[in-house]
Amino acid sequence: MISVKHMWWAAMPALSLAFSFCCAAAEEEAADDPLMRALGAELTRSLGMRLEGLEPPYFIQYVVDDSEARQMSAAWGALASSDQDRARVLSVEVRVGSYQLDNTNFSGGGQGFSGRMRGRGFGRMGGMSPLPLDDDEAAIRHAVWLATDGPYKRAVETLTDKRAFLKERESEERPPDFAPATPVVQVEPRVALELDAPAWEERLRRLSAVFTEFRGIQDSSVRLTASAGNRILMNSEGSRLRTGAARAVLTITARAQADDGERVADRLVYMARTPAALPDLEALLADAKGMAARLAAQAQAPILADYTGPVLFDDVAAPQVFRQLLAAGLAAQPDPVGEGRRRVRSGESLEKSLGKRILPESFRVWDDPSQAALGANFLAGHYLFDEEGVPAERVDLVLEGSLKDLLASRAPSKAKPSSNGHGRRSGQAGIGSLFLEAAGGLPAEELKQALIAAARDQGLEFALRVSSLGAAESGAAEAFAAMFGGGGQARRATAEGGAGVLADPVRIVKVYVGDGREEPVRGCEFGELDIKVLKDILAAGDQPVVHNEEGAFGPASSVIAPAVLFEELELYPIEAEPARKPVIAAPHARAQ
Repeated sequence: MISVKHMWWAAMPALSLAFSFCCAAAEEEAADDPLMRALGAELTRSLGMRLEGLEPPYFIQYVVDDSEARQMSAAWGALASSDQDRARVLSVEVRVGSYQLDNTNFSGGGQGFSGRMRGRGFGRMGGMSPLPLDDDEAAIRHAVWLATDGPYKRAVETLTDKRAFLKERESEERPPDFAPATPVVQVEPRVALELDAPAWEERLRRLSAVFTEFRGIQDSSVRLTASAGNRILMNSEGSRLRTGAARAVLTITARAQADDGERVADRLVYMARTPAALPDLEALLADAKGMAARLAAQAQAPILADYTGPVLFDDVAAPQVFRQLLAAGLAAQPDPVGEGRRRVRSGESLEKSLGKRILPESFRVWDDPSQAALGANFLAGHYLFDEEGVPAERVDLVLEGSLKDLLASRAPSKAKPSSNGHGRRSGQAGIGSLFLEAAGGLPAEELKQALIAAARDQGLEFALRVSSLGAAESGAAEAFAAMFGGGGQARRATAEGGAGVLADPVRIVKVYVGDGREEPVRGCEFGELDIKVLKDILAAGDQPVVHNEEGAFGPASSVIAPAVLFEELELYPIEAEPARKPVIAAPHARAQ
């Protein structure tokens, strides 16, 4: 194996020249930005930090998220809140040692929570610190100085512990801790928030009033978040970036309760670059009424008994399946030093499956964050530079059903020695916009007939069609446990998925073999799944569906996939104590 350290030194002349050009260009383009000037001055100064007898930093990176947001919500026809927020937050990364061996990627030799955090990349971060909102260079520099001091001290302490740990163990050939990257310089115009707040407050009132027409709805809300953010990234390699993005997220939620006490809920989520690009009011009103009617009917539907048989995932459930079962595994992950016994855990990297078939031969999969839209559909996973300042790349992951590549950050793994532009939060690799496509896909009606035929072949009276899965809101504790290796106890899926678990169905119907009629059911959950189930997809649709999601522990991402038909899945009634219904009916229900 060629040492990255040797590769780095061999490339030093060219990189040094690139660094000089980058710095010159950055100084010229950022001259009018007080925030960038302050960051650049403190970056140069901080590289000279040194505790007596210990090493100075070899790499420092500053990332500032400078954002403004407007949030408003309404319920039952009345405005509930309307708030404006402004924030400027600094994230500091300090590395001591060398690209080959530094203070990151070390669990401390223990399996505790803090050890797993450090081992999975979080230890390299200095945390987040607020910066002054005013463009006062002296005040900004003071805050940056203070935010850098602690991470440096922790870095030298961690590196000392890591070296002592390795000294007592047999040497093992390991990938370097960090991969060099070519410096990039791009300073884009600042993005500002554009929102007609009074007009949107009125829209939210009208949207929320829809639910007063449905007696079965217990709770509902409509929320709009419009934001504009400008990100500045500077590091000691010479990267100087200022990029901006705006986003609008409209969420409509509602909840009902069955006579037996079980709560059922659904939500509609719309994302766009700006509020003006969201669907018009009439379309939103129709969608809200449709969701309320479905939810009221679902509350009256029977509970699904044990079921084993074919299941069709269409509409938004199709990309949700791949988000929850596949997405996390497509990211390469380093093995932290000192983590002890290594085993394959739910949602971990599919590195050992490289070259093997993981999907039907008709499938191909790629991730392309540079694509901003698919037709009229906004892609939330779009970016030009990842969160480590590396340009986004298209990565062809699966060809003819076989896994050919993985997504990578600057934290090398055995399979991926360098980044391909998919460094996401805290330096971990992750999806941007994940595309799945199947050759020979079927139109929707033919896919439904294939579902019916599969059920008939198994001697079943009906099959199941799922159009929506639950959101990743099963609890931060479970999601955190899954992320840091305690996911064996987590029962629900997390935002970026955990192979082995699918979230509960939200919209699910029986499709009868005899006449094709559909009947809603409720109160069921999937049995645990192995990722191998993806190889047994019987058929796929011919139309892509976009699922955008704001990650609970990571940046926004998109999954684009066609409907898929599985030959055999298991579902069971949810075993839980139902809540008691309210003593009296809601006011809007009493008034009818």
